[in-house]
Amino acid sequence: MRKILLILVTVLLFVFNLVMPTEVLSSNGAPKDKKWKGEGEVIEFESIPTTTIKDILIGKVPEKTKTIWGTLNFPANAPAKNVPAMVILHGMGGIALHEEHWMKVFNSMGIATFMVDSNWARKKCKKENKEFKKAIKWCADVHRGMNRIVDGYRALELLSKHPRIDPDRIGCLGISLGARGCLYVNVKRFQKMWGIPGLDFAASVPFYPPCNVIWNEDDEITDTPIRIHIGELDTYLPFDSCVNYVDRLKAKGKDVDIKVYPDAHHGFDAKMIFRTQSGGTATKMKIKDHNDGRCYYEENQELTVDQIGEKSPAVITQIGFNDWLNTATEKQKNKVFKWHKKGIKYGYSIALIRFDESCVSKSTTMAWNEEAAAEAEKLVREFVATTLLK
Repeated sequence: MRKILLILVTVLLFVFNLVMPTEVLSSNGAPKDKKWKGEGEVIEFESIPTTTIKDILIGKVPEKTKTIWGTLNFPANAPAKNVPAMVILHGMGGIALHEEHWMKVFNSMGIATFMVDSNWARKKCKKENKEFKKAIKWCADVHRGMNRIVDGYRALELLSKHPRIDPDRIGCLGISLGARGCLYVNVKRFQKMWGIPGLDFAASVPFYPPCNVIWNEDDEITDTPIRIHIGELDTYLPFDSCVNYVDRLKAKGKDVDIKVYPDAHHGFDAKMIFRTQSGGTATKMKIKDHNDGRCYYEENQELTVDQIGEKSPAVITQIGFNDWLNTATEKQKNKVFKWHKKGIKYGYSIALIRFDESCVSKSTTMAWNEEAAAEAEKLVREFVATTLLK
C-alpha cells in the first residue's frame, strides 16, 4: 500500500513540482549540465547554497555560504582601467550557445564579460542537504532561478571592486531562468535583503524571463533601465505575463520596455542544434514536458500550517486562490491540501499551491529564429551603447 501511495504521490507531484517552467533541452528530463571552460580568468566568489524559494523571499541567510565562480573576459586591447562590463546569467541548463553568443557580442563592443556559473558548484546539493534527496530531480528544481538574483548581486559587488572595471558601467544580461536574476535584481526589497542598496546595475537585459509570479513589492524597483526580449510564440514562458509586469513598472514611471518578436519561440536568439528521433538534427524542437508557464501565481505568506503542513516550503499560490478557498467545497480543498501534505511527507519540495490545472500544457517548443535573433542583437547593441558606453 505504501508503495502504491508513493507512486501516486510521485505522479501528482510531477504536476505540482513546477514553480516556473524549466529550460529543458531534450525530452529526457533535465538537461545535462557541464562545467564551462571559456576564455578569461576564473574568479571565485561567495553566494548562497541551494535553498528554497521561501527562504530567499524572507531573507533567511544560510549558515554557510557557497563558493561559486565566474569567468571574466576582457575584450582585445581593453584599457587598463574604467572598462564597462556585463554580467551574464545562464539558463537552467547551464552555460550554452546563448550565453557564449552574447559574450562575443559584448567583447566585440569593448565590454568585458563576467560569465557566472550558477549550476556547477551547486550540483551536489542533494548530498549537502539531506532534505533535498527525495525532493528534486536536480538542484535547480528547488530555487527555480531565484538564487540567480543573489548571484547577480554578488557578481556586481565583485566587479565593482575590480581595478580594471568601471563600477558605474556594469550591466546584466540573463537567459531564461538567468533572466529572472537580471530582472528581479532591480527589486528594492530583494536588494535590501541580499544586495547592497545603492549599488545598482547600469543596464538590465532579460531574455525570455519568468514573469508569471507577482512577488510582494516587485513594482518597487531601482532606476536601472530594463529591456526585456521575448518571443510571441514562447510557450515556455509566455510573453503576456512579462507585458503585464512591464505595464505595472511603467505606471510607476520606470525606464522599462519589452520587445515581443513575432514568430519567435523560446531560445530564439541562438542557433542551437537538437537531435531528432530519426537521428538527424534540427534548429527547432517540440519538447514533451510539463509546463505551467501560462499559470499565474502570486507570493502568499499567509498559508497556514493546517493547510500545508509544518515543513512545507510553499509560499506561492495560483492567482485567485483566496477566492477559490472561500467557495471551494471541503472535498476540493482536501484534494489540494491532502496531496500537498503527502508530498512534503515523502520529502518533496513543493513551493506552490495550484487549484486549477487548465493552464498547464504538456509540451513546449524551442527554436532559433534568424530574423528575430538579428533584430535582438541590433537592439541590444543600441541599448548597451547608450547605457554602458556613454
